[in-house]
Amino acid sequence: MKTHRVIITFVLCTLSICTLYAVERTILLGPKTIGKAWRDNIILEPRHFADAKAGDILTVYNDRAKGTAQGAFQNPQNWQGVAPEYGYFGIAGPFRMTLTDNILRIARAYGIAIGGHDYRILRVTITDAADFQETIVWKGSPVKMKNDWSTSAEIAGRCFETLQQGDGLRLHISHVEEGAACKLMDFTWHALDPSVDGVPVGGDAYTWTVNSRAPILKLQLAGYGNQTAMRIGGKGYRLDSIGIVRQVGEVSEDLSLAQRAPREYMLQPGELFHGEKYFAPDWSGNLSINAAPFQEVTENDVLIISYRLDTEAVATGTKAQLSIRDARWHEITGGDEPIWYPLDGTDVVYMFDAVALDRVKTRGLIVTGVGFTLTKIEIISAQ
Repeated sequence: MKTHRVIITFVLCTLSICTLYAVERTILLGPKTIGKAWRDNIILEPRHFADAKAGDILTVYNDRAKGTAQGAFQNPQNWQGVAPEYGYFGIAGPFRMTLTDNILRIARAYGIAIGGHDYRILRVTITDAADFQETIVWKGSPVKMKNDWSTSAEIAGRCFETLQQGDGLRLHISHVEEGAACKLMDFTWHALDPSVDGVPVGGDAYTWTVNSRAPILKLQLAGYGNQTAMRIGGKGYRLDSIGIVRQVGEVSEDLSLAQRAPREYMLQPGELFHGEKYFAPDWSGNLSINAAPFQEVTENDVLIISYRLDTEAVATGTKAQLSIRDARWHEITGGDEPIWYPLDGTDVVYMFDAVALDRVKTRGLIVTGVGFTLTKIEIISAQ
């Protein structure tokens, strides 16, 4: 009987530990370079969010971030932020998004695009909300941030005594107005980091992940006890409380279901694109190529577009179109109506004429369409 009791106790303890410590699982394995000028992105596939719950955390681990780097979580259907606070934000290390019911509706239907500029994605993970433990360190009188940026809250140094590198500083907010923004400052009114100098906020919380020692030293050494160590300002919201969020638990090493980013590839002579870019059935996919690669192209050259069909989209039709890289996406041939190229699995071969050459040499090219994954675009001589 004693042995049975020990076994039962062990099982219950094991189940309790599994419940307490969630597992962080990788859903995208990089690297994927997000270059300059908002040209690059990668779409997390909808399948990753089938079992996710509101409150779960999406984390993007990255490197090579420049000082002006920005991230974005976008809806692939319209390329708007999945929420106002995620349309753009500064980054200086791993960045996170808390999944809400509305964000999950978008993710399950279209996936989530990760974009921005000037950094490289290493991996993306989803973690159960239970994997993050929060300690409330400030709950004073709520402070309403006026729209003229004239209001701020003074936070005492004692609130940051336990803050560590890698922790998240979570602001619980309410009464959020359109265009709301937050600024985190040291006691001298200077921003603690460029990424929190007027960052958009929304929902009921904003979390800043503290990725370096510098702001921690400012908060813990410049202010102590009841002295002011941080000033929180901004506009269009009310600050209700502040917590320190720390990740606990384990990281899963299972990559069997992880999505792989297209292999980082150096374009060869004649290649305009080499990788994988998905063109969904909702017309949201497109690839833009500037005019530079077309400067030496002649009427003896042809454009070859290679792709892989989406088998589920074949029944409803798969096709591509070539447009000019201008505001209205005019047809490459100069015609008033678009010309569609039905896709049957064989490469699209386009032969340039004088009109098309003049257009791509001055404006560049946009490839759009539905129901396929673009794998390569190249120019070869027809002679």
